[in-house]
Amino acid sequence: MKFLYPYFLILLVLTGCGKPVEPLPPGGFVANAVLSTNTILVGDPVTLTLTARHPAGSTISFPNIAGRLREQSSDAGNGKEVAVRGRASSNRELTKTILESEELYHLTSFRVGDWSIATNPVACTFSDGSQKMQTLPELILHVQSSLNATNATKLSDIKDIIKPPLQIPRKLWIFLIIALLALIAGIATLIFLNKPRTILQIPPPQPPHILARQALTALRGKQWSPEPFFTELSLILRTYLENRFNLNAPESTTEELARSMAADIRLELKEQQTLRNFMTQADLVKFARAGAEQDVMQNAFDTVSTFVDQTAPINQQSEIENRKS
Repeated sequence: MKFLYPYFLILLVLTGCGKPVEPLPPGGFVANAVLSTNTILVGDPVTLTLTARHPAGSTISFPNIAGRLREQSSDAGNGKEVAVRGRASSNRELTKTILESEELYHLTSFRVGDWSIATNPVACTFSDGSQKMQTLPELILHVQSSLNATNATKLSDIKDIIKPPLQIPRKLWIFLIIALLALIAGIATLIFLNKPRTILQIPPPQPPHILARQALTALRGKQWSPEPFFTELSLILRTYLENRFNLNAPESTTEELARSMAADIRLELKEQQTLRNFMTQADLVKFARAGAEQDVMQNAFDTVSTFVDQTAPINQQSEIENRKS
């Protein structure tokens, strides 16, 4: 029979010889909270383990203790005295009817004292939708200083500050900084002076009569319709009066512009009357919707063109006459 002992041992290992799983309370579950150690030095790690055994088909909701760690003593502040450094969770099957859920919190503290680790209750939601709660025990973490009385007596007093052997006077520092800035400014000036520069040549502005002639040439190439034609031709004339005679023509009414021309000795009375007649006709077409035949529009165009040629500067008038001849 002795030769059968090894086979019995193998059979026990295969079938399981561990500690039997405790049954759950009727219609409930079991939850617990444990610290890996109750006493640590400042900065040492400690693990908080939350476990729950519950029926198969149910789920466990562990409380989130981050932000709920508080100091036990009433005269201390309300800040977090225990810090959460990490968190991990796991689930395993103990039997076909019992599951075990586990939540690990990796904690530490950098303040000496006794700190309470309080959590919310653990919630278990059963397969039928019902829910039960269970309160976890309150744990106390004792945090001690890493300096004991023996080490504290060996600490030496603070020594005086040792000055460096070489000290540069403040005036010398100021002189060196000024010299460095002067050197940088000189180098920058040399670079700027030696850099090739492009001279931007801006062409002189076109004389008023040239601009007017160009606008008239563009208008001549368009198809004439009374209202657009008189609007554009009137704008050409008013712009020319503003640039040539410094009259606020584009912003003035016909009556205002007539008074301004009457006060300008550079404009002859005949020219003033001709321009007033043209602007009156243009107003009738633009604002009163009066019609205008092709010959009427041609006469208006010739009137403005002749006025521009006659009032151009003297040296420009000779060029215009030569061009016409």
